[in-house]
Amino acid sequence: MSLIQEKVNQAIAILKEQEIDMWLTFVRETSGVRDPVLDFLIGPNDLTWPSALILTRTGQKIAIIGNLEKESLERLNVFDEIIGYDTAVSALLKETITRINPERIAVNTSRNNVHADGLTHAMYEFLREYLAGTPYAERLVSAEPIISALRGRKTPAEQARVLKAVQITDEIFKKTFDFIKVGMTELEVGAYMHNLAREYNVELAWPADNCPAVNSGPDSPVGHNGPTNTKIERGHIVHFDFGVKYEGYCSDIQRVCYVLREDETEAHHRLWLS
Repeated sequence: MSLIQEKVNQAIAILKEQEIDMWLTFVRETSGVRDPVLDFLIGPNDLTWPSALILTRTGQKIAIIGNLEKESLERLNVFDEIIGYDTAVSALLKETITRINPERIAVNTSRNNVHADGLTHAMYEFLREYLAGTPYAERLVSAEPIISALRGRKTPAEQARVLKAVQITDEIFKKTFDFIKVGMTELEVGAYMHNLAREYNVELAWPADNCPAVNSGPDSPVGHNGPTNTKIERGHIVHFDFGVKYEGYCSDIQRVCYVLREDETEAHHRLWLS
């Protein structure tokens, strides 16, 4: 079973648990504006024409998409019913929702969770327009509880990817600790960690300018800032914030080390605090 199949089946179980009849993801031109939940529903694929991805708590998996993208979605072996169109999605969407007759339709709007707020305002307006004259326009609810549960509950395949990302990150930290020397700049240390990530063939968990964050001593800027020309000196606490992305899943790990002063007599020239 693929990761997408795992997540879609998990989503249906969550719908049953939360007693939500239908979860509707309504998108267009996803190469430009991408709903975050698409990673769980269609992976890295994009949809161009207005498209509706529907899951129900009775187990239905329905996609209403432009005909030109029908074949690529069929290859995923996720949706049991794929309805293609050439002119407009509106009638097909209205007919499908009427056929299912849901009491509550969860859509991707959220005031609290950006990952659950993928439905654009215009697409929400279109959806209301398409459902005008039916009771379904007033049955739209936020899908935030569904998406939060879906993101928070990791399947076995997801857990394996997260674990691998953490293991690689830990190895990079260990090699970095062996590499650090007094007089190096934060930038030099950050560049070394970038090189290690390339050697492990993984992406960085966030933009390279501040992944890693390397803060040496009291004068280095803290927070979400990248490394600077600040040099590592004896008596400095050096803070790291770093993560990698392995097959789409990220680590995010902070570490702190202390560089011994010359008058300190520990056998090792660094004492790890965490």
